[in-house]
Amino acid sequence: MMALRRQPGAGSMVRALAVGGVLGLFVGTPHAQDEEQFRGRLSVLPVDFATAPTMSGSGEAHATFADGTLVVTGRFEGLSSRATVAHLHRAPPARRGPVAFTLEVTSDVSGVVGGTFELNASETRTLRESGYYVQIHTETNDAGEIRGWLLPRRP
Repeated sequence: MMALRRQPGAGSMVRALAVGGVLGLFVGTPHAQDEEQFRGRLSVLPVDFATAPTMSGSGEAHATFADGTLVVTGRFEGLSSRATVAHLHRAPPARRGPVAFTLEVTSDVSGVVGGTFELNASETRTLRESGYYVQIHTETNDAGEIRGWLLPRRP
């Protein structure tokens, strides 16, 4: 039978690692608990009966908010024509509203959309009240082809 031998100082190293691990549970990453997640499903939402047949496409948007910074990312596909511009608009769900922020967008029928913004207290309240939606405008539908509200993700 083989005997286990302890190395000098091994006990104090094990204790230090154990204490460090326990402290890590309390300290953790400083902003992980403060990070808020939002998600939106991008779909057609015609502004009138005339534009309904000219609209197509779908996608999704994700947003992370921490330390006053909002990061929006998303993807889309199947638009009726090339995307020309994308915005975050301000309005309650199912209502149209003004442009709040301009997003970067792939100029194609499929691609990605995103942007990073510093929010003030009023804008933060609007975000938490589901008051922003992502909208992608196209050559065919310059008033907007697909949109989706950023809704809080529940754990």
